[in-house]
Amino acid sequence: MIHYSKSGEGKVIVLLHGFCENSTCFNRQVFFLQQNFCVITPDLPGAGLSEATDSPTMESMADEVYQVLQKENISSCVMLGHSMGGYVTLAFAKKYPHLLKAFGLLHSTAFADSEERKIKRIQAIRVIEEKGEDFFVQNFIPPLFSTSFTDKKIIEEFVIEGKRTTQKGLTQALMAMRSRPDSISFLEQTPLPVLFIAGKNDMLIPAKDIFYQSSLCKQSEIIYLENSAHLGFIEEPEKFSNAINDFVFDK
Repeated sequence: MIHYSKSGEGKVIVLLHGFCENSTCFNRQVFFLQQNFCVITPDLPGAGLSEATDSPTMESMADEVYQVLQKENISSCVMLGHSMGGYVTLAFAKKYPHLLKAFGLLHSTAFADSEERKIKRIQAIRVIEEKGEDFFVQNFIPPLFSTSFTDKKIIEEFVIEGKRTTQKGLTQALMAMRSRPDSISFLEQTPLPVLFIAGKNDMLIPAKDIFYQSSLCKQSEIIYLENSAHLGFIEEPEKFSNAINDFVFDK
């Protein structure tokens, strides 16, 4: 079973981290949200304290999260995923909708990879295999921040956490993201409320795509972070945390 942490009591929130991250990326959110909720933060396979698995998919990662909920006897939660964690959240929502009151895509998308993005995934795997995971992480993470975010200490701390992801964990995650299905039709059909968080300066998941996807849902809320790129939970932590708090509070 994957490693996870649990804090607080009340309605259950599950926060799923993204690629090149682990559960500690949500430390600021956990500190705030645990005052009102029970917050569970898993390390997905190959990240943090969880071992990598062979040929994972978004669906198999969702199954790992399901096992965590089973262990904790949780029958209802709100699940929110950042970037790749959003892809796992979508897979979970498709397979286990009865366990969700709502879910959220945080700097994430229901679109499948474009052909161009699929090529970039393979290129990234080659870089990792040829130059190592530390080189890759050191160059991958800093551009995820907005150019207006200048706290070098926080950026370096995030890089250090990213380097805890194993080479196998990185390459397997890239392949899993590359092969994930498109989930736009699911967004159109699900009766579950969906929270979207978009960063104005996000180059990986453009805000315009997130606004479009939000418009497709039967029930949705969207938070637009004007001073963030892809890492709003660090760049604008208070607004990010408050958005989750307000979304979950009445669910």
